[in-house]
Amino acid sequence: MVSIHAALAVVFIVIMSAVLWVFRKRIIVQKLLGPLLYFVMLRTTWGIGLMDWFGSRFRRLMQWFGYASIVIGFLGMALITYQLVKSTLMLFLTPEAAPGIQPVLPFEAKGVFFVPFAYWIISIFVIAVIHEFAHGVLARAHNITVKSSGFAFLAALVPVIPAAFVEPDEKQLVKRPASQQLSVFAAGPVANIFMAVAMVFLFGIDASPLIPYDVTSRTAIFDVTEVGTSLITFSHFEVNKIEPNSPAFRAGLAIGDKITAVDGIPVSERDRTLERITSLKPNEAVTLSIGDRDVQILLGEHPEDATRGYLGIGFSTATEYAQDALAKYGELGVQTLLFFISLIIWVFILSIGIGLFNLIPLGPIDGGRMLKLALERLTGSPSGGMRIWKGVSMAILGMVIVNLIVGFVR
Repeated sequence: MVSIHAALAVVFIVIMSAVLWVFRKRIIVQKLLGPLLYFVMLRTTWGIGLMDWFGSRFRRLMQWFGYASIVIGFLGMALITYQLVKSTLMLFLTPEAAPGIQPVLPFEAKGVFFVPFAYWIISIFVIAVIHEFAHGVLARAHNITVKSSGFAFLAALVPVIPAAFVEPDEKQLVKRPASQQLSVFAAGPVANIFMAVAMVFLFGIDASPLIPYDVTSRTAIFDVTEVGTSLITFSHFEVNKIEPNSPAFRAGLAIGDKITAVDGIPVSERDRTLERITSLKPNEAVTLSIGDRDVQILLGEHPEDATRGYLGIGFSTATEYAQDALAKYGELGVQTLLFFISLIIWVFILSIGIGLFNLIPLGPIDGGRMLKLALERLTGSPSGGMRIWKGVSMAILGMVIVNLIVGFVR
């Protein structure tokens, strides 16, 4: 049976193909790999009036946001570069290390950060609009003309990956002080990061340890953590891994065993079950209810923490809709609430990831343009800054490619 996400992907491709056909005389096509892979841009004036209004109505506020974005942007650049270097080194030093960069795509494949299509397309749309709108507003706040806005697609015969853009007047932009140029470049990715931070407080997202949940639960207008946990309940834990010679192995547990209670506490009582599991100590006995039998196991010492009990299993959690939630909202209501909660979480995760990635000092993306301008000003020589920038960009590109290749082949 075709999933709803796969059906939506087909509908999206058909609609976008039709849109590009209708506007075929206005699109710009850049071939990347023969006739198979190309980039399509559709220039419009959508949103420019709103950018003008924001840029003039809140000019001083937007300018200060832009200047703050420069500082945050360079800090983010340092963070993402450090993480990229670290993850690349770990790929060579630790065979089981995961790559630090993966493409975010709506299909499951090796080396891909999978996001179900409906969440993917809505998240990308929201993030791209906020990102490009911020660029445009900062340009207008500094009285730089925005020539056009629009949509773009990376296409493989048909449009696949959507994007958005705004096009400030480059001739005006390059004549402005470095602080104004940098604020325009940094505004987009920092706006994405700001949106993610705002979502933590508005929706009670548990971002511990950076922002404790007991803080965000008080500021939330809709607490996704509380509502989400009230909609579903644990059904059972299914064993999917058993470590050799572990206490679980010696007790005869098998892959596929379904654990329905821990020391008599039903798995459906989530908080009590988790509290009991996390409190287990070495040499303590625990009783697991599996089917119609109870299995008592003497715990060992955890290899990474001598104070923790060690069972030696991996398990997945099976869930079901909570009966109280079904009685209150009905099945469709529960499904709708869970969809929007999941969407909020995905927008939050991708906003941080895409915002930080755009700060990476690479080529023509925002971080690359920021570094290029900064190096030109610091060296006092456009040619000298360009040489350093090219070297950094090539090194970063090499590390990105290594991470992508390892993700696909390891």
